[in-house]
This record gives sequence, C-alpha cells and structure tokens, in this order.
Amino acid sequence: MSTGSHPASLRTRLTWLIIAVMVAVLIPLGWISYRRELREMNELLDGRLAQAGRTLGTLIAHGQLPLHDADLPGIPQAADAQHKGVVVSVHPHNYEPEVGFQAYDPQGELIAATSNLTDLPPPTRDERGFRDIQHDGGLWRTFTLQNRANLVIRIGERSDNRRDIARGLVIEHTLPLLIGLPLLALLVSLAVKRGLRPVALLTEMLDRRTPGSRKPMPANYAPQEIKPLIVALNQQLERLEDALEREHRFATDVAHELRTPLAATMIHLESAMITDDPAEVAFTVRHAQQSMARLARRIEQILAMARLEAGAASQQRTRLDVARIATEVIEELAPLIAEKDIAVSLSHDDAPIAVLGHEVALTAMLRNLIENALRYTEASGQVEVAIRREGTQAVIDICDNGPGIPEDRRQAVFQRFHREVESATRGFGLGLSIVQRAIELHDASIELLASPLGRGLLVRIRMAVVPG
Repeated sequence: MSTGSHPASLRTRLTWLIIAVMVAVLIPLGWISYRRELREMNELLDGRLAQAGRTLGTLIAHGQLPLHDADLPGIPQAADAQHKGVVVSVHPHNYEPEVGFQAYDPQGELIAATSNLTDLPPPTRDERGFRDIQHDGGLWRTFTLQNRANLVIRIGERSDNRRDIARGLVIEHTLPLLIGLPLLALLVSLAVKRGLRPVALLTEMLDRRTPGSRKPMPANYAPQEIKPLIVALNQQLERLEDALEREHRFATDVAHELRTPLAATMIHLESAMITDDPAEVAFTVRHAQQSMARLARRIEQILAMARLEAGAASQQRTRLDVARIATEVIEELAPLIAEKDIAVSLSHDDAPIAVLGHEVALTAMLRNLIENALRYTEASGQVEVAIRREGTQAVIDICDNGPGIPEDRRQAVFQRFHREVESATRGFGLGLSIVQRAIELHDASIELLASPLGRGLLVRIRMAVVPG
C-alpha cells in the first residue's frame, strides 16, 4: 500500500543526519560555554567591585579621598570626605558603568555617599558581602564590608552593564552558529555528494550495461562498504542472465521442436475428415496418433531440459547410487523394451558406487542415453549397461548393436537440434543435448566409441565417486 510519500535520497538523509549531529553537539557546547563565560565575567566584576570597596575604605580611613578629579570610576568631582554627610555627584558617560558608594562611621552615621545612593537605607549586618538590590528603578549589584577602621563601606554597580555584556556573549556565541551552520550544511552536502560518487559511478555503469552482458561490474576500486553490494549485484545479474537464457532456450526449443509434429498431426486429421474411405480414415488417424505420441515425447524432453537447466544447477548435490538410478530408468523403459523385443542387460559391482550429483539431471542423462540406444537398435537387438569403479572414478558404459555414428560426426550429435539425416527413427536432437548439460553439471566426461558388440555405439561416462 502506497503512503503517498517518497523516501528521501541517501545524499539528503546523510546531509540532514550530519547537520542534526552537529546541531546536537554545537548548541549544547555553545550554551555551556556561554554559561561558563557569564559566570567568569560575574566573578571578575564582583572581584573588581570588592577591590574598589576596600580601596575606597582605605582612602577614607587615611583621609586621602581627593577633593577634585577623583580617580574613582564614575566620580568626576568629589567633596571633602572628612566632612560628615558629604555627597559626591555622579555623572557617568554613556560608555561608563554607573557606580556609587556609601561610607558609614563606627557609630553608623553616613559620612560620604554618591548622589545616586544617598537615599539608600544603611546596610544591616546580614547584608554584608554581595547583594542584588532594587533601587531607583533598576537592579544594583552591591558589596558591603567593614574595614579595620570600623568604617562600613557599601559600593554598588548597576546591573545594566552586566546585562550588556551578557547580551554581547549571546551574540558572540549565536552569530557564528547562525552564519556557520548554513555554510556547514553546504559543505556537508558537497562532501556527501563526493563521498557517494562511487554509488553514482555504479549507477552510470548499470545504465550503460547492455542487455545480455555477462561482464561483471568492477569492484577492485570500490570502497570497502560498496564491494559486498557489487559482489552481490554481480551474482544476482549472473543468475538473472542465466534465467533469461534458459527462458530464451526454452522458447526456442518449443518453437523448433513442436512445429513439425503439430503440423503433421493437423494434416492427418484434416485428411481423415475429408475422406469417406474407412481404411484411409484408419490410416490417417493412426498416423495422427503417432504424430501426437512424438509431440508428447518432445514436450517431455523439452520440459526435462528446462527442469535440468533451471533446477539442478541451483540445488545442492546429494549422494546418489548410480546402479539404483540405472535400474529405475530401465524399469521405466520396460514398455519400449518389450515393444522392440530388445535384450537389455545391466551389470555393476557388488559394492554400491556412489557419486555426488543432482538426481534429476543424472536420471535424465541415463534415460536419454538408454532410450536412444533402444530406439536406434533394431528389433531383437542388444543393449548393455555396465557400471564399474576404476580408482576414484565411476565408469558408465552404454553400448548397442545399432547403426552407430561415424567417427567424424560424433561431436556434432551433442548440438542442441542435431539429428542424423540417415536416421529413420522418431528420435530428435534434444536428447544428447540434455546429456551434455548433465555432464557439465557433474564435472564428468563423455566419450562416443565403437561398440564392442561388432557394430553400433558405445557411450562411456566418467564421474568422480564419493570416498568411502
């Protein structure tokens, strides 16, 4: 069932995954760095505020607070700090932080203060150290201490300056991310595109691949992650080409082998329909029946060839007793043996002779060889099947006393549609082609020799036996 959505490309997925990883790492790192710098900034400003408070207390205690041009930040004019209740005017510039202070004598009387903190209540003992207080519509960071002269000094700084610094830190940490992430996304996209170049090259090679080509896709220069994909793809393409070739051969077999018997059957049936002579009708019907028998036989051979090529090669080899299979094939051909009154003998060693093979292919091979010997041998002829072991090989001999095949034509009989011209039998060219295919599947060998029965043909097959 379609969901209506298309999956993103691999390049897009990788790009977004990498960007997501970078965002998941950079944003927390930026936040942690911002919090750390903000804490260090507050500690630094608190330290400067405490140092300024201690310095101010020392100056007042020793009577060294200047009357004019004070060096204290934000205090351009100072009054005589030795007079009680002196108020220092504060006129900070735009670029300077606004600061202020209060100084109390041991009796708790205000002896000096800046104009921006004059109306602030005196600090209690609990307010010593650093405090955040609301005053004059703003937040102040204050530091209160009592020095050795028992003077209580409170010095403060408006938090606007700290907020400006914090805002600057936010911009400093956010702006690189806002500018850098799109650039990183572009660079990551280009890098992923370059990294996926082998996949694009593989796609181009597949597009240029011609139908029916068995040339494997090169995997030597592919990255390690793509090599298994190319190997599996080559195997799949090989299997696909094999399947297409088998299908093509099957279609060719059907078109080639069934055309003649079908046409002959139709001619005989039409002749039987247009004649009134009972003898002629019986004659044509008998010939039509023979044509149908040949057609059934050809269909059986074609299907056996298709099963052999499609199934046997893909199945695992199993342990097979050659003598048992030969016995079953001879029993299957008993009607043909009885019809032609041919003497058939089977001889084999007492010990089982086992081979590793495909039972369907081995059965089809022996059936075709024995059946060909029966069909080409005249009535009351002789066919001998001998199975023996020679060293590490199983030897299968099938000989007859039929017409045989001249030595210069023996290799040609294995072609797919070859049939001896002189033959008057109902045989056709797929039989030995099936035998040849079975020989290839079992890594065996086949020879066509002169028969030891005086005339005819000897077919000798050699296969490796199973040890033990």
